[in-house]
Amino acid sequence: MRASNPALSIAIAIMALLIAVPVLAQERDSDGTRMQARHVELGSVHNDSLSPPVDRADWRMIRLEEDATLTLELSVQPTNRSATLTLTGATGNELASERAGSNAAKIESSLDAGIYYIAVESSQELRYRLEIN
Repeated sequence: MRASNPALSIAIAIMALLIAVPVLAQERDSDGTRMQARHVELGSVHNDSLSPPVDRADWRMIRLEEDATLTLELSVQPTNRSATLTLTGATGNELASERAGSNAAKIESSLDAGIYYIAVESSQELRYRLEIN
C-alpha cells in the first residue's frame, strides 16, 4: 500500500532515520562518547584498540563510593603511536590529561566520592592497555 500523502511519506522516512542512525552509530563505536562510557571498577585492566576515523575514543565511567586516590596507567602498542589519557568529572570538566607514546602515561589524582570518566583517544590506529587502580 502506498502512502498518498507526501507529508506522511516524509514523516515515515524521518522516523526511520531517527531510529536507524543511533543504532548504526552504536555499532561503529559503542563507547565513543562520554555518554556511552562503559562502567569499570577499581583494580581492573582493559586491553582494547582504537581504529580511527570510526573509533577515535574509548570512554569508561567509574563510581567512587568514598574519597580515594585514583591511578590510571596507559601504555600503547606499537610504541611509535600515541594516545591521550584524560580524566574528567561527572559534568565533563577535565581534571587531568597525559599523552602516552613510547612510554606509558600515568594520572594519579585524589578524588572525592562521585562519578568520573576516563577517555583514551588517538588519531592513529593502535592497541592499548589501561590499568585502573
